[in-house]
Amino acid sequence: MLVIYEVRKTQKCFFTWGISCFIFGIAVGLAGMQTYFDQAWLTIFVADVLIILTPLLLLHGLRQFQMQRPVSFKLVALVLSYSALPLVLLYTAPIHAQTFTSVVCAAIYLYASIYILSIKQAPTLMRWMLFFLFLAHGALMLAQSGMLVQNLAAKSVVMLPPSFEWLLIGHLALTTATAALFPLLAFAMSEKRLLEVTNFDDLTHMLNDRAFLERTGLLLAKNRIQRRSFCVLVIDLDHFSSINQHYGDAAGDECLRQVADVIQGHLRENDVAARIGGEEFAVALADVDRNQAELISYRLCERIGKTTFNIAGETLKITASIGGIHSRSSRCELGDLLRAADEALYTAKSSGRNRFVLATQA
Repeated sequence: MLVIYEVRKTQKCFFTWGISCFIFGIAVGLAGMQTYFDQAWLTIFVADVLIILTPLLLLHGLRQFQMQRPVSFKLVALVLSYSALPLVLLYTAPIHAQTFTSVVCAAIYLYASIYILSIKQAPTLMRWMLFFLFLAHGALMLAQSGMLVQNLAAKSVVMLPPSFEWLLIGHLALTTATAALFPLLAFAMSEKRLLEVTNFDDLTHMLNDRAFLERTGLLLAKNRIQRRSFCVLVIDLDHFSSINQHYGDAAGDECLRQVADVIQGHLRENDVAARIGGEEFAVALADVDRNQAELISYRLCERIGKTTFNIAGETLKITASIGGIHSRSSRCELGDLLRAADEALYTAKSSGRNRFVLATQA
């Protein structure tokens, strides 16, 4: 973990997880010295405090991973302080101290299992894998505390059944598996963000021009094989520059976001929509006849024109011009379709704007 942190210092979670693993090793070592070293404050009190600190740091690392920024250690310090106070009174009774520690750790792991599901930006499979690992760790801790409760009357550590040893082995296995999954979680998240940066527009969260060309090309090829019709629309907002000039770029950005929502809300599941320029959008309609293409174009033009924008206390409206090309057999190349749609858009602009023009090719 610490080696990965040296490479990716922007992700503090790796440092936290590395320290958590290091502390867990120290705690296990101290706890294992109970039968050889008669210093209960060290082998019981310090060891149990460190054992509680381990899942706390694990949880704190998850918070850092979710926030992607520095996170205060106040919660860690608070829980650790409240846990250390009872241990001050219990460390002379090893079984009582271990029972308390097991219950606290179980609570932390069970909370972590719920918390991991709230990190929606993490890959689904990775979230559920960690959920079950934390859940299993919490269940093992509860089982361990149940076995220890049966020996609360003992004043010192007694010989526990073999099943207790299997619980300890389970803790080690789960801890190792969890530590191995953390780097995969972070790397999968980085890959997901890279794909978002590559394929999506930051402002509107629509596809960008690169992703539009790629996905529309695949959709067109499929329609060509099936000999179905295809349509490409290019949408340009009318007099959009005047909004930026009079109200600022922030107002223009808000208009673009709302227009993007309108476009995406009026398309079918298999259609492809993207922002391909400043105030320009593109839509690919698969398997549509000319009447359907005209109806979609009309509805988009009408809906954008009826959308109101509240900017700086004023209510504004914006219109759009749409140019489209309908190919009956999808034989044309995508580049030719886009050029034809641009020509139709120019005709719509020249004809007075706030309208659509749809051309047809074989």
